[in-house]
Amino acid sequence: MPPKCNNKVDDRDLPERTSCIGDRIKDPLVNLAVTTIGRQAMLNKFWSYEVLQKYFHTKTEPPHVQLFSQPKCQMYVATWYLFYRWLIFIAWISIIFCSIFEFGSYEPLYKWQKWSIYLTNWDLLLGVTQAFLGALIVSRRWRQQKDAAFNPYDMKLTMLEKSYWVFYTVTSTLAVGVTITYWTAVYNPKIHHIDPLNILLHICNSILMFLDLFITTGGLDKNGYHYIYKILDWEKPGQTLLICIGGMAFIILMHFILCLLDNARDCLYVRITKKLHDIPSTTKIDYTVTKKEAEIV
Repeated sequence: MPPKCNNKVDDRDLPERTSCIGDRIKDPLVNLAVTTIGRQAMLNKFWSYEVLQKYFHTKTEPPHVQLFSQPKCQMYVATWYLFYRWLIFIAWISIIFCSIFEFGSYEPLYKWQKWSIYLTNWDLLLGVTQAFLGALIVSRRWRQQKDAAFNPYDMKLTMLEKSYWVFYTVTSTLAVGVTITYWTAVYNPKIHHIDPLNILLHICNSILMFLDLFITTGGLDKNGYHYIYKILDWEKPGQTLLICIGGMAFIILMHFILCLLDNARDCLYVRITKKLHDIPSTTKIDYTVTKKEAEIV
């Protein structure tokens, strides 16, 4: 049996030179500079490394790349879905065309040089971008699946899918925020009209985005005001800052609500599927992507 640990040190002027672990004596430490404080620092460093490894080096698995190109109800790209994607893109192109040339406006001003200063029009540009990327992804998948050897699980997550992911996530979340903000805080019946163009831009436009509201000063809008939106008048910085903070908080809340709606949609989809296929309610259905042979259409 090894001797009991004895922490008594003859030379009290020297730092601790022995380490007691589990009633056993460890060999004297060679480096006299390693003190209790030194060991505590090493322990803190170890735990810091573990925390960094856990929270910064752990990567979340992205969704499978095939999910970016197929509808919710099918494991392949049908012709109707291909047409749907391109019709959505054409719709966004049409909205931008009407917005630039003010088709559908009761009182067009024809000040096209001011078109790019409005937040709604920024949303249009980003909306048409995500629609175009989505159409490209679906078209590529539709062509690839015609090959008998095609397997959707061999698809790679490229920059195209990542870009579409970002654009779609941002615009789908911010769309509702921009629409509600316009009709509750920006709309002024003295200068705005509920005409076809306004409805097209702020109701039909479901891919609006709510970007940074810190509008730089300088220049005038098409009506001659020094601000683009009255609620964002930087001559009143306190009020405008509160509007910006409130707007960003509202967007976060709206994203949370959309996530809840997404979960509710999935639950409803499961219930309908069980009912249509006479599956017992106690049976758990796993709707995660499972490997299967590609279906050719």
